[in-house]
Amino acid sequence: MKKQNEWVRKSLKRKKKEKDRGIVDLMMIMHHFFKELPLWIDEMKDPRHCSYITYSQCDLIYMGLLKNICGVKTMHAMEEQFNEKMCIDTLRILSGDNALVEMPHSDTLNYYLERLSPECLAGLRKKLVKTLIRMKSFQKGRLLGQYWRIILDGTGLFYFKEKHCDNCLVKTVTQENGTKVKTYYHKVLEAKLVLSDRIVISLDTEFIENEDEDISKQDCETEAAKRLLKRLAEDYPRLPVCIQGDNLYEAGPVMKMCRQKNWKYIFTHKAARQKLLDESYEWIRQGNAGVRLDRIGKEKGIGEYVNHVEETAGKEETANMFRYSCAVKEKEEKREITFRWLSNIELTEKNLEEMIYAARGRWKIENEGFNNQKNGIYDIEHLNSRNGNAMKNHYLLTQIADMIMQIYLAWNPLRKEIKQSIKNTSSRLLESFRRQPITDEDVLYIQRYTTVYLE
Repeated sequence: MKKQNEWVRKSLKRKKKEKDRGIVDLMMIMHHFFKELPLWIDEMKDPRHCSYITYSQCDLIYMGLLKNICGVKTMHAMEEQFNEKMCIDTLRILSGDNALVEMPHSDTLNYYLERLSPECLAGLRKKLVKTLIRMKSFQKGRLLGQYWRIILDGTGLFYFKEKHCDNCLVKTVTQENGTKVKTYYHKVLEAKLVLSDRIVISLDTEFIENEDEDISKQDCETEAAKRLLKRLAEDYPRLPVCIQGDNLYEAGPVMKMCRQKNWKYIFTHKAARQKLLDESYEWIRQGNAGVRLDRIGKEKGIGEYVNHVEETAGKEETANMFRYSCAVKEKEEKREITFRWLSNIELTEKNLEEMIYAARGRWKIENEGFNNQKNGIYDIEHLNSRNGNAMKNHYLLTQIADMIMQIYLAWNPLRKEIKQSIKNTSSRLLESFRRQPITDEDVLYIQRYTTVYLE
């Protein structure tokens, strides 16, 4: 419970909310960080026949982004909510389409996304990400002041009782009565870039899917990771990165790929995954050859590490292993928990605490990242279209919208002052988009250069 001096009175909250510019502030943030966004959208290859085009690509892309940012979860709801004159006027300013007189229909947006190559939106996201990387605002978020953390994380998106398409993954589940039931589903692997403790954005996406129905071996997260990492090396050849993931990636092929590309890595360690490394680590530790630090981390726990365990285990890839033990309180009882990791970063007494913090942060980001997108304002598991190509484009639009929204939330002074929830912030943006007229003064405010402070 909050202390009384931390309470914010209702009357004070109302006064602070009166200063909120809503959609104008969002437009200012978008202009400040992504000034070239309309130009980049127009550069995408338009799949529509020129004689049938009524709405520009900017009209449609911005409409899709605002659907996600404003927490509108279905295409039908978007059709109802955005059918306002203020929405049309604001979209006209955002897209720069002076000929816009009516909001695009949801079917028009889906028609466009069914034909647009997902590579176009992936390329658009890459331009946005590179813009953020070049900014000094996020330099402090790098590991050890040098490496950009990239976290690999996979999740299921859509599930069907019947086959949706030839690209569906399939699994057979045996029920209690012995009946075997097939479930068809689509899955995705994300590479998430950590810009700060509170801003973790989508860097790249690999859709896990079968090439056709009769394939002998299904696509999986490991194979998708190899494709994704190869593409990252091509798109960001000089970026100093540290790849993070769970014990699924604690394997020779992935570690070898990181070595060949001069990447660092931190993977969760499990004894069953790398048995020889685990035995060698314990043997070295019991011989007092490891290093131990007491009272470190948030819980004041115990940190231990041993460098180059691979030399004792006879492995080829670098395995600097470290672990952290601490006591946590659950239901009035304390229990001891231990985390273990493997890395090719040389461990020292000076960097151990930061390494532990970064390694534990992967688990938090993985759990909160997709959880927020599934159960928060986006609902990425909702099927906006049954068309396979449109499904991918809707997902990529959500990732771009989430990038913009996270930066807006990190800046928003009202949210900091009155502790406003993300859902309420998104709802206020929707109401502002529907009801707030954009004046000439607002346009000047959006376009002027201003210093943006992020938490």
